[in-house]
Amino acid sequence: MFVHTPDIPTLRLCSLLATLSYATIFLVLWARRRNETYLLYWGMSSALYATGLLGFEFLNALYAPVGAALNYGIVALSDFLLLMGMRRFDGKSAFAPWMIVPVVGTMAAVAVPLMAVDDPATAMMMSHIVGAVALGSCMVICACAILFGGDREAGTPRKIVAFGMLVYGPTYLLSIWIEIRGPLGAGMLDLLPMLQDQVLLGVLNLGLLATPWERALREVTDAAYRDPLTGAWNRTAFKQQEAALALPRNSLFLIDIDHFKTINDTYGHAAGDAVLTTFAARIEAVARARDGMFVRLGGDEFVLVAPTTDDGDALALAEQVRTVPDLAGSGLPRYSLCIGLSRVHSGETTLSLAMARADRSLYRAKAAGRDQVAA
Repeated sequence: MFVHTPDIPTLRLCSLLATLSYATIFLVLWARRRNETYLLYWGMSSALYATGLLGFEFLNALYAPVGAALNYGIVALSDFLLLMGMRRFDGKSAFAPWMIVPVVGTMAAVAVPLMAVDDPATAMMMSHIVGAVALGSCMVICACAILFGGDREAGTPRKIVAFGMLVYGPTYLLSIWIEIRGPLGAGMLDLLPMLQDQVLLGVLNLGLLATPWERALREVTDAAYRDPLTGAWNRTAFKQQEAALALPRNSLFLIDIDHFKTINDTYGHAAGDAVLTTFAARIEAVARARDGMFVRLGGDEFVLVAPTTDDGDALALAEQVRTVPDLAGSGLPRYSLCIGLSRVHSGETTLSLAMARADRSLYRAKAAGRDQVAA
């Protein structure tokens, strides 16, 4: 049975033109924003992949060990340049020493069959198969590093980039299997990667272009929902999350800094601001550890909502918060906290009743002499 397959040189040309287009976009963007060096890495990645595509075209006629190893190394390096750009985007050092191993390993794996096998046709086929496995492995390694190597939860564009790279690995394996198994196999090691390029190059590069946009959008959203002084969530964010927080497993801690006006009057507003920001940073860390939410209601009033297992656990967490103002050697004025504690009851769909209970508890803590927890 005769099966028509797409023309591989034409597909390679399409991949080449698309890659050069994305390289141009990234490099032009970088030229206008030189401090965003991740754009340079992404542009270099596309340019290097285009160089590799040209190399595959010319090396079909002359498959020398050095040239083949160099060409596969160029393609592998283009993958890691993409990863290096993502690391720079995350604020990390772009290069990590371990990246040398997959690139050099790919080059060595391709060169060995060409040097060790006497029959040229067999050597070329073995080298091509080993090279496909190595390149697929590089893509999977880079995809995992992009997906799990970020400091923050992976956003949608990052997941799209990682998914696009992950797909290359199984496709390389499929092309090897078809090449070895059946009559359709002739040229599949070249054909399938070129076919997937037509879809995945766009997916990868559009995901990369959307990554900075998503971060900018997140920063704008955070600015709308964050207190500008302390960085804690504000009332707007609290109201938006109220229904999700109204769970029986949650406890609510209404926190007030004792005699905060006196701190401002005695030491100045700059010292008062320093107290607020230092306190908020420490309680924010407690909230993250507990998978809770920390909010500045206004002035020196804050609220923490966090899961607790029982009344004893809630009291222990309240005491942990109360003892946070340990400022020995910090240069900040000493201060103490009053905390009103309540637990969300079963059947409550908002936090209004829990807030009212916590407010009454807070009043009792103040009336009892401050620097204490009341529940």
